[in-house]
Amino acid sequence: MADKISKLTLREWLAQHARAEPVHYKKIAEALARDPASVSASLSIEGKQAQEDNRPAYFLRTGPGLYQYNDLCEGAVDEELIAEVRARADDFNRATRREMRHEIARLDLEGFNDLARIVLLNIRACVEEAEEVDTHNETVVLLTSWRDDGGRSPVVVYAKKCDFDERIGADLIREIRGSLPTHQANQGVLITNGIVTNEGKQEALGYATKDMKVSVPPVHIMDIEIILNVLLESRTGVRTKNVEVLLLDQDFFKRLRHS
Repeated sequence: MADKISKLTLREWLAQHARAEPVHYKKIAEALARDPASVSASLSIEGKQAQEDNRPAYFLRTGPGLYQYNDLCEGAVDEELIAEVRARADDFNRATRREMRHEIARLDLEGFNDLARIVLLNIRACVEEAEEVDTHNETVVLLTSWRDDGGRSPVVVYAKKCDFDERIGADLIREIRGSLPTHQANQGVLITNGIVTNEGKQEALGYATKDMKVSVPPVHIMDIEIILNVLLESRTGVRTKNVEVLLLDQDFFKRLRHS
């Protein structure tokens, strides 16, 4: 039985086992006797290829690591209908994105600090070990580290709460970089619902002038657009709705025709 399952393609396995409920990709990999990274890569490639081909992928991503078979990829699909459904879904998703911007702007500093910790968790920071070391100017300063390096290198995180679409310039980036020696850190992170200006981004990248880059500790920027990407991709702060689309089964009616 295991040999039979392992010979199934990823699409075939999803069609047989992930129609009603989503399945985590690691469990899919185990069932197919494949490396989890390989399964994740295959799903990513299929998603990108489907987008390029303007067709539905054979899976739906319903949550972090969770995948479900997409019935829309089967049979004779009315491409105009699918394009219309996809366009409507994109409209809803853009509207949800706008609503999230406003909801985040309405948070107080405590609520934004909680949100920043959720974002940090999604980018593999050791949130459970994060230490709050300062609070000033609608900013909570946290000291944490990355999971991927075993927590060896301290990271200074500024969780900066802004008004809606407030601009953040180079001064705050310099402040973050200037705080690193105090905490023996070699990099900083800015998490903000504001919008970092081009000057701020250049400062974060270490450009002293437009064309001259200097060797300075990096400051990673996670402003409102990146925060929204993280939340939406991890399905955090949103609910998903599956839409049932009824398509004509041509084969069914062909079988009914006697001539």
